[in-house]
Amino acid sequence: MEALHNLGIDGKLLLAQVINFLILLFVLRRFAYRPILAFLESRTARIEQGIKDADLAREKLLEIEKKEQATLVSAQKEARDIITRAEEAAKKRSEAHEKSASEKAKKFLEDARAEIEEEKRKSLSEIQNEVASLIALSTEKVLREKADSEKGPATRFLD
Repeated sequence: MEALHNLGIDGKLLLAQVINFLILLFVLRRFAYRPILAFLESRTARIEQGIKDADLAREKLLEIEKKEQATLVSAQKEARDIITRAEEAAKKRSEAHEKSASEKAKKFLEDARAEIEEEKRKSLSEIQNEVASLIALSTEKVLREKADSEKGPATRFLD
């Protein structure tokens, strides 16, 4: 111990300092180091959980995007099908309208032709009747004149 004394180190003081250091180490370990370690461990666990949650969220987001893309493709296909069916229905309706209009026009033309033919027949019949009547009158007149000329001039005044 004398060697320590020659160096200027007091043994009692050194022992008191070692005891103080051990007490301080115990107090720090008990009240500071363990809570700090526990806080750091809990923080590390929260960070790891946050990373896991972020990874799960990213995976769910990718899954949702895939579903959204599939739904969008399905909706586009359905829209194309609806448009195609609507175009086909419109085309059929248009063809039906055209056919109906064509049939109506044909019927109208046929009716008009029949009516014209009927009017033509009636007109010819009337003309024939008038011509026959005129021929009869003309013949009668000619026959009277011939009869009058054969009777003589005296008989003409009697009529």
